[in-house]
Amino acid sequence: MRVFADLRIIAAVASFLLGSCTLSPPRASDATLEVAARPGRPNVIVILADDLGYADISSYGVKRIATPNIDRIGAEGVTFTDAYAAAPVCSPSRAALMTGRYPARYGFEFNNGPPARDARENLGLDAGEITIADALRGRGYHTGLVGKWHLGANDDFYPTKRGFDEFVGFLAGATNYIDPRLPGVHYAQPTGSSLAPTLIRERSPQLRIIEGADRTVVNNEHEYLTEYFARRGVEYIERNARSDDPYFLYLAFNAPHDPLIVTQKYYDRFAHIAEEENRIYAAMVSALDDAVGEILDAVARSGEAEDTIVYFISDNGCAAYLGRICACEPLRGGKLSHYEGGMRVPMMMRWPARIQAGQVERRMVSLMDLFPTTLIAGGGELPKDRVYDGVDLMPYLTAQRAGNPHESLMWRRSPLVSIRQGEWKLWKSLTGEFTLLFNLQTDPNETTNLAEREPARVKALEEAIAEWAKDLQDPRWPSQPLKSYSVCGTPFTLPI
Repeated sequence: MRVFADLRIIAAVASFLLGSCTLSPPRASDATLEVAARPGRPNVIVILADDLGYADISSYGVKRIATPNIDRIGAEGVTFTDAYAAAPVCSPSRAALMTGRYPARYGFEFNNGPPARDARENLGLDAGEITIADALRGRGYHTGLVGKWHLGANDDFYPTKRGFDEFVGFLAGATNYIDPRLPGVHYAQPTGSSLAPTLIRERSPQLRIIEGADRTVVNNEHEYLTEYFARRGVEYIERNARSDDPYFLYLAFNAPHDPLIVTQKYYDRFAHIAEEENRIYAAMVSALDDAVGEILDAVARSGEAEDTIVYFISDNGCAAYLGRICACEPLRGGKLSHYEGGMRVPMMMRWPARIQAGQVERRMVSLMDLFPTTLIAGGGELPKDRVYDGVDLMPYLTAQRAGNPHESLMWRRSPLVSIRQGEWKLWKSLTGEFTLLFNLQTDPNETTNLAEREPARVKALEEAIAEWAKDLQDPRWPSQPLKSYSVCGTPFTLPI
C-alpha cells in the first residue's frame, strides 16, 4: 500500500468539507518576497488530467486511491479546495483554460466532437481567441504541448497555429492507451462507454498520436500512453531547462478518460479491489500519479525547481456515466452534470520562489485564472481588447490582497445554467424541468434542495445569470446527442 501524502493537508481539507471556518493563507516570508522582487520569467508547467474526480486525489481527504506525487504539488505549494472548471465537459473546459475566458463568450458551449463532425464542420477554438501559449510566446517563452488537444483538428485550429512551438499528441477527445492484445494488458468496457480499444486509432485520424506541424504519425502502441506522454514531457523539460528563454509546457494527459485499459504494473497495485472496472480505473489514476512524479523529478534535476510554476488540475469531474468507478462522496455528481462533482475539480499549484508551502486555499477559484496568473508572473499584461474572466491569483496567495478572487462563477450549457455565489449554488433548466438551490456551506453534497424555501434568493441568482448572459454568444454548434444517466441516484438528461 502506498503511503498517503501530507496528513496535515488531508485533515485541513476534510475539516472544510465538514463545514469548518475559512483559513487565511500565510504571508510569504521576507526572503520569499526578496526572490519575488528580482526580475525574471518563471518556467511554467500545466499538468491537466482528463475526467479525474475530486475523490480520486488522496489529499482531498478520500482514501480511495493514493496519489503521493500529485499531493506533493499541494504540500509544497497550495491546495485549492474550491477550484472550478468552466464547463463539466472536456473541450469547453479546455478552451476556457487556454483563453482565460468563459467559453460561452465565443460560442464554445458544447464539445466539438465526435471527430468526424469536428473535421467535417470545421469546429474548434475561435481563431480570434488568444491562447495562453500565444501570450507566453509573445513574452519570449518556448511553448510545447504534449497530450490531448480537443480544440479543433483542422489546420486553422492545429496547436502549432495556436501558439505552440512543439506538439505531440492527439487532436480529438479520446484515444487508445496501448495495443490491448499485448500480454499483461487489462481492459474493461463499462456500460456507459462506447470506446473499445481495438482499432480505435484506425477509426479516425484525429485519434492517432502525431507530432509536429507536418502531423507525423508516432507509432507507440507498445508503450502505455500515460508513460509515453510523461516521457515526452520529461524530454521537453530536459531540452529547454537552463536556456536563455523560459519554457511553457502544457502536459495534457488523457488519463483516466476511457477506454479503461492499464498494464500489469499498475493493475497489481490494486488486488484488494474486487470489481474489475474499479480496479482498472484506480490503476489508471496510479499510473497518472507516477507520471506526475516523473515530471517533478525532471524539474528537480534541472536545477530550476525554485522558479518553475507547476499546476495540477482536471478538466472536469469523474465520468459518472461509466458506472461505479466514480464516488458520490464528498461531492455529488460527475461529468456533464452541474452538481459539484461535475465542476469542482482538484487543483494544486507550486512555485517555491513565491508561494509558501502547505497552504490550503478555500476561496473560490477557476481554471480560467491560470491564464492571467501565468502571464502576469511572466511579466506580461492582459490584452485590453477583450474581457477576461480569470484573475491573477498571486496577490491572494501571498496575502497582498484580501477578499475573494471571484464573488461568483457561472456556467451555461443550454438549456442548463448554474451559478455559485458565496455559499449558494443554483442549478436549473431554462425549459422549466427543475430548479435546484443548495447551501454548500452546510450541504456540500447537495442533498437538500432549498429552492421552494428561498424564492427570493432563487430570483436574485437568476437575475445575476441573466445579466451575465447578455455578453455571451449563442452556441456555434449544437450538442452531441443528449446523454441520460443516473447522477448519484437522480436521473438526468444532459447535453454534451
